Amino acid sequence: MSSVQGPAPHPSSASGASGAHGAPQVAAEGLAKDPVALQAAIVARRAHLSGTLDELAQRVKPANLATEAKEEAVDRARRAVSDEDGNVLYERVAAVGAAAVAVVVALLVARRRSR
Repeated sequence: MSSVQGPAPHPSSASGASGAHGAPQVAAEGLAKDPVALQAAIVARRAHLSGTLDELAQRVKPANLATEAKEEAVDRARRAVSDEDGNVLYERVAAVGAAAVAVVVALLVARRRSR
């Protein structure tokens, strides 16, 4: 792919006349009238779109989503058992531990009764 010297003209900046210092003429739709400038605009927009699609593909990749969910869960757990300074609140840790033990015991009892 060829390199582009500058950004593609944006439709909102279209004036329909040639700009100062030999800038290419731009049609009312925001497209350059000069074939070379038009080709450069197409290449630049294609490269931008390709980068955007690559970024979106990375965002929805299952491994990346799993990593992000894990990091968020760990962060929420840390915030639940610590204060603003990062000090552990042992009474909250004990409460969470007791709840986990209660759930495990309830599951074991339910499993044993179903046999």
